[in-house]
Amino acid sequence: MEEMTIHQNLPLIETADRLQLDTLIADPATARFILVRFSDTVAAVAPDQFDALLARLRKLGHTPRVEA
Repeated sequence: MEEMTIHQNLPLIETADRLQLDTLIADPATARFILVRFSDTVAAVAPDQFDALLARLRKLGHTPRVEA
């Protein structure tokens, strides 16, 4: 039987398009908060870096919607 892992409370970032996520990942000040990219528009954020990423996105002029 394969080992399975369930992650609880893992923040995700979802962008409107691939280019937007590509740009965030290309920026070293933003990329350090992203753990893994799942698709063209979705990536996992380090849980302890959520607030820092949110602040960085706002500094860059983004107005992300935060969902609980």
